[in-house]
Parts: sequence; structure tokens; C-alpha cells
Amino acid sequence: MPKINVYLPDALAERVRQARLPISRICQTALTRALDGADRVAHDAVSDLALPEPVTLTPPPNHHVAAILRQAYDVAAARGSAVVEPVDLLQAFLDEGESLVLNAVDLLGFPAASIQAAIDGAVGRRPGRSRPSRRHGGATPPTLGAGARTTLATAATQAADHGSATIAGSHLLLGLTTDDGAAGAVLRDVGLTEVVTPAVLSALYYGATFGRVATDRDADTASLRIMMFDVLERLDRLHQQIAAPAPRH
Repeated sequence: MPKINVYLPDALAERVRQARLPISRICQTALTRALDGADRVAHDAVSDLALPEPVTLTPPPNHHVAAILRQAYDVAAARGSAVVEPVDLLQAFLDEGESLVLNAVDLLGFPAASIQAAIDGAVGRRPGRSRPSRRHGGATPPTLGAGARTTLATAATQAADHGSATIAGSHLLLGLTTDDGAAGAVLRDVGLTEVVTPAVLSALYYGATFGRVATDRDADTASLRIMMFDVLERLDRLHQQIAAPAPRH
């Protein structure tokens, strides 16, 4: 079998090694799909975010992150804030509820209910889930605050480092864990940042990406569960390495 060299940035190569991905198989599958015209990067990309204000993100968010970002404006409006903060992004993350990374976080021992309780303790309880904002009555919609922009910029940088065509949920969660405000405090208080580290999020991203490449688009629920168990096994190995005591010198 002919050999083709694949060159990666140092940081990306280290993440690939840590995740122990089958590089040859991934590359073969991806190249075959590209040659066959089956690579649908635009399937996950969002060209129009339909937000109250222009927000340019490179790479663009996938459909989950786009929905979270749209919902964050409604979350901010519901709590009477004129500014969308990172904690609004975190709340919208829970409200959207369909992101793969959110399901993985739940399986790792951090259910949405515990994160929700921490958010309620930090910013106050809501009467219910946020509803689409109403544009009548002359109300001015919230604007994206500096903290939220920093969170999204961090997510975009992580996506670019991964060579991703879109910002995925794992990238957004990384941005939220680095927040200096209420969102970051919530995630630290529930203990999530001690387990769901940048290395773990990278493993989750690469595992999910490989699962999408290897799994047919019309895969049934059982196949998706098998993919999730494979991803979680990789996360568990990383967690054990991270939690192991440092060697004494």
C-alpha cells in the first residue's frame, strides 16, 4: 500500500496522539468521501445566523451552536439584561439540549439539572424555559457583550486549531470553561472543569468527527450509541491519565 505523509501543526499532532485515533483509516475514509463528492461541509455550517446584530465567526458555528447563540439573546432578554453574557450562552446550551457534548458531559457525571441549579444560584431562578423574544412593543433586543464575544472567539480559535469547518459544541464549551465571569464560575463550582479538560474536549471532538465519517448519515439510534460509548472510552482513558498522581522526583 503506498504511503502518503500527512503534516499537522504541532499542537494538533499532539492532540491526535493523545486521542489515539486511527489516522490512516480516518484519512482514507475522508479522502474517499471527498473524491466521491460526498463531503458535505455545508451541512453543518450556518450561513445566516438570523441574529439581532451582525456576528461574524470564522469558522461559522454548526447548527447546534447557531441555535444556542440565537437562544442566548432570548435568555438575556428574559432575565432583563441588555447584554448577552457567557452565562446566557451556558443557559442556552442547556435549553438547546441536543448537542452531543452536552450528552457526554451528562454521562461523565454532570447532568444538566446540576448545572442548571448552579446557574440559578448565580443569576437567580427563571420561571421557566426561555421563549422566543417578542419584537413588538419597541423593546430593544440585547447585544452581544464583550465576555460572550471572548467566549466565542476562544471557541473559534479552538475550532481552527482542530482544522474544523465549523464551531462545534465542544469548542463552545471550552470557551465557557475559560470564562472569568458567572459561566466559568458555575462550571468550576460543579466540578466540571476538573474532569472536562481541554484534552478531554479535544478527544470528544475528534471521536465525534470520526464517528460521523465512519457512520452512515441515516444511522439508527443503536449505531449512535455505539459511537458514544467509543468516545466515552477515550474520555475515560484521558481522565485516568489526568487524575493520576504526578511522579515524585
